[in-house]
Amino acid sequence: MNGQNSVVLKVVDSRSQKWKLRYYTRPNGKKKGPLFTTGWCQFVEAKHLQVGDELTFYGHQVQVRAAEGKLKMKYMIEVKRPSFTFNGEPLTSDVEYLIA
Repeated sequence: MNGQNSVVLKVVDSRSQKWKLRYYTRPNGKKKGPLFTTGWCQFVEAKHLQVGDELTFYGHQVQVRAAEGKLKMKYMIEVKRPSFTFNGEPLTSDVEYLIA
């Protein structure tokens, strides 16, 4: 983050919808960890997120253009919701496909 406390991540969900989320890390000495600020409430409302939903954030490098050979980070977000249990184990469903 080059010495700054926040960065705007351009995130894509499993339906290829784009979201801008500001990822904020607290300055040194603060006890609480990093969090998402700008854009997060809109994401939560649009996905109807609930307590217990499982969110996975990940990034991977992709090549921008074969001729230039540059690499760029692509950030993804997945949301899964516990649906029911089978043999005592929770099964999850992708929230993206639960919402009509």
